[in-house]
Amino acid sequence: MLCIEIGNYHIKIGEYDKKERLLKNKIIEKIPINCIKNGEIVDVDTLSEYINNIIEDKHIKKKNLSFSISSTDIIIREISMPTMKEEELKNALKYEIDQYIPDIDDYVIDHKILGKLTDKDKNIRVLLVAAPKKIIDGYVKLSDMLHLQLDVIDVYNNCLYKALKRLCKIEGVTAVIDIGALYTNVTILDGNNYVFGRMILFGGNELTQIIANTYNIDIKTAEAYKSTKPFLSGTEKENIEDIIAIPLRDINRVFDFYTSTHNKGIDKIYLIGGTSLLVGLSEYIEDYFKIPVITFIDDDYIYYLPILGCQIRGE
Repeated sequence: MLCIEIGNYHIKIGEYDKKERLLKNKIIEKIPINCIKNGEIVDVDTLSEYINNIIEDKHIKKKNLSFSISSTDIIIREISMPTMKEEELKNALKYEIDQYIPDIDDYVIDHKILGKLTDKDKNIRVLLVAAPKKIIDGYVKLSDMLHLQLDVIDVYNNCLYKALKRLCKIEGVTAVIDIGALYTNVTILDGNNYVFGRMILFGGNELTQIIANTYNIDIKTAEAYKSTKPFLSGTEKENIEDIIAIPLRDINRVFDFYTSTHNKGIDKIYLIGGTSLLVGLSEYIEDYFKIPVITFIDDDYIYYLPILGCQIRGE
């Protein structure tokens, strides 16, 4: 199966070989401008032509397709329900959904049973996901224009959770931070249990702008600067620290919410995505939160975890 993740700045494509347990045909490219906005496809014609050209150039033969999607407009809520069979749960959820999801006619709604967080729990945890129909319809139309069979549309946090569960032995409470171009995704895992995820309005593009303003250089030079030099050091460090502290405080609020709700702290942080490679950033985040930070060198972990997770079904 071919999987595509379309961000605000990059498109990532990959396919998973089940026999070899490897990702193949891994592709990451900048997307044409003004094609997608906060997860919604706004120019499907340009985007489909662009992706079709990639598929042809890379001689990709897969016919089945899955999408990993993310947007601040996607509503994700965890609720607690009495233990019951799947069919009974579906009927019960019909009466619960109105409390969590407004204007349900405008959304595509699905759920996933997360099980019990501990053996002592009497109720089961259920994850409700509601994606605006306009977002889902855009991806359905895109798959039609690509002449591929659409099998799966999955949300980013669930894809990430499944990939890490498959690849890593997650011990303790782990926060996975993915700093994208415009948004930062924070996903909390407790062992192999998904807890919740949040999106924060801050990304690598804003970080580039901060560096450009601080050092009075153009955006292209700032992009190269942050990839090669320890920008969180030297004489201008305090100027950058004051600005970058804002999104870090937002992340800390997510951590505080988890701690107050579950009476546990964050044991470690996984830093993924291209921004995780910025010189000195992981050390700075580790010092800020006083929590060990783990980064990955392998591209499969840095860039393609949602791609892999989207292709894992039934977990």
